[in-house]
Amino acid sequence: MTEQKKDMSEEEKHQLALKLDQDLEEFINSRKNTPYSEGWKEETWEQEMEQHPFFMKKLPEEGEPLPPLLEAFQQLKYDPDENTTEDLALAYKNDGNFNFKLKKYRFAIANYTEGLKQKCGNVELEANLYLNRAACQFHLGNYRSSLNDSLQAAKLKPDYTKAIVRAAQCCLQLKRYAEGLKWCDYGIRLKNSDPALVKLRTELVQGQKLEERNKRKAEIAEKKEQASINELVNALRIRGIATGIKGKRDGGKTTLDLSSIEPCHPAAIGKRVHLVGDALVWPVLFLYPEYGETDFVQEFHEDSCFMDHLQMMFEESPLWDLEKKYNPTSIRMYYEHRESGKLYVVDPNCSLKEVLSQKTYIVQGGTPGFICLVEASPFQKDFLNRYTN
Repeated sequence: MTEQKKDMSEEEKHQLALKLDQDLEEFINSRKNTPYSEGWKEETWEQEMEQHPFFMKKLPEEGEPLPPLLEAFQQLKYDPDENTTEDLALAYKNDGNFNFKLKKYRFAIANYTEGLKQKCGNVELEANLYLNRAACQFHLGNYRSSLNDSLQAAKLKPDYTKAIVRAAQCCLQLKRYAEGLKWCDYGIRLKNSDPALVKLRTELVQGQKLEERNKRKAEIAEKKEQASINELVNALRIRGIATGIKGKRDGGKTTLDLSSIEPCHPAAIGKRVHLVGDALVWPVLFLYPEYGETDFVQEFHEDSCFMDHLQMMFEESPLWDLEKKYNPTSIRMYYEHRESGKLYVVDPNCSLKEVLSQKTYIVQGGTPGFICLVEASPFQKDFLNRYTN
């Protein structure tokens, strides 16, 4: 039988307490008095606190280095030695869901992608990862990528209604109406009269009808435009006007290339020659090289004569004609034959059609141009000498 330990008296307890206090004081005094150096520094504590996972106010942006403590937590969380592939995939999914709620869709996509890389073999989880990534892509407007992920989710889970709805939504955005209708019909067969699919199907049918109508309208407009082009080219051919129009191959058929009659002068862009009834109406330039000035007539009827336009343009002297020497009777008009480098005189009482139909006239840049000089002026003499020398 063991002997029971005798209780300490009050005096003994007091002496023991004194001894313990003395031992602690001797231990403290034996330690070196060095300042604590492992904590936050006074001048940088705010920055260091901001990098602590418990206190940081925002996550690092994409491409920025992670704070050491946060990186350590992530390594611990995603350590393959401490987690199964399914655990890792689920962790990445949860992180993706968190970023998705914050509308950080690109971060969420990266999370879901990492989850899929684990190839955990859990069909339900992998289908969720694909569909969640599809949702991110959809919010970013990447409808083709969203559709591809939705199809992968539906492939893993053929009865995955959410994936079918997302695929149909993508088809609607991509205007792939026939494909979208197939997905809607398939989903409705799986889940009878699903409201989301019924609504999507209605929108897809409307979109398909609108597309077909627009296609018919475009075909009619194309035929009308082609008939108008043929009529214009035929009118130019009958008048013998040289424009440089050529045929070109387009999708196995020959079409007319009208680039040679498209105006290139800034004032005439978008104002191509056209037919009004049976008559051609042209954009025409009058050039005044003595002063570097031009006049632009937007619609010059081919049966109008030059004198009619000169009288309207010079009803009052232009601001640049300080000597007031330019008037309908003093102006002599010319056009240049580019190939020979010769100047030809234009009779102001002739119509535009008569001049353009001459064999020596070639329409350049889709806009007939005529040089205007003052008859018997020194500038006219110098200008004409450039073409005779």
